[in-house]
Formats: sequence, C-alpha cells, structure tokens
Amino acid sequence: MAVALVLSACTGGTSARPSPDGRTGTPTAATTSASPVPVPSTTLRLPPAPAGGFDPAVQVVIEGAPTLRAEVARRPDQRARGLMQRTSLADDAGMVFLFPQRGQGGFYMLGTLIPLSIAYVDGDRVVSTAEMVPCPGQQCPTYPPDGPYTMAVEAPSGFFPRYGVTAGTRIRLVGETAPPE
Repeated sequence: MAVALVLSACTGGTSARPSPDGRTGTPTAATTSASPVPVPSTTLRLPPAPAGGFDPAVQVVIEGAPTLRAEVARRPDQRARGLMQRTSLADDAGMVFLFPQRGQGGFYMLGTLIPLSIAYVDGDRVVSTAEMVPCPGQQCPTYPPDGPYTMAVEAPSGFFPRYGVTAGTRIRLVGETAPPE
C-alpha cells in the first residue's frame, strides 16, 4: 500500500547497522545518476546492493533551498547501502532515509566515494546538519545528529550550508512511498 508523503517522514530513527569498528551508524552511498565503482571485497566489507534497488524518488522541498529529487531508502537493506560506491551526484539529487521510529544513531561514510551533506529531520524540521567526507578504510568517523530524528536527507556536499539550512528549517517530502520498515 502506498503512502502519500506530505510531511517529512513517517516515523523513524535508529541507524541501519553498526559501523565496522562497532559504532552505530548508517553507511551511505550515492544516487541513480551515478555509476558504481567496484571495490575489491577483500578491501572493504560493504553491504550488498538492496534487492530490487531503491524506492522511486520523491521531491524533498526545503525552506529556502532548491527542491531535491531523492531516492528513498526505507528498508534496512536500502538504508545500509545508501549512496555507497557512487562516483557522482547531480546538484539536485539526493537520498532520503526513512525510519520506522525515532532514533539518534549517526551516519558514517564507509565505501562512499563522494562528499555529502546530511540533514537529520524530525517531523517537518531539521534537527541538525553535517558535512561528511569519504572514508576509504574500515575505521570511519560517525556524524551524529544533535537530537532524535525520523528521517535523514543526503545531498551533494555543501548543499545545506550553501542555502542556510540549519536546525529548525522546514522540510517536507512530496511523492508516494511505502512506510519505513
């Protein structure tokens, strides 16, 4: 059953899986406009590509910023893979991570080849943002939110600071997707 999203997320919030060094976090990757770059499995232990890919893109409408077209990661396997192995991300593209309940786990950039901006969102308001850098090895830093969130939005590096998106900025999704699992 499809759910029309008019607010920022259903409910959500715990991270998808712990990082390789035991910290909690959701690894990220990239979007449909990019081609994956193979990384030898002996070098990095990456989650597999999600069965069936990602959910169809939705529009992320952000107060004071251009609208993003973002793929949806609402299942654990989709959230675990995120934007890993993408070599580029269009200026108006991103990924939205939906969670079934509020959480506070930070994201990390294992296997992510491009720098990204992230906004943690609770309801229809940004909780905090961060600039994340690629992590070539297994020991990756986490980027924790400043509070609980139900959704995270990843965008091209510098996107959120460029448009003054900070705590309290309104964000909403427009489009249809199934509820987060």
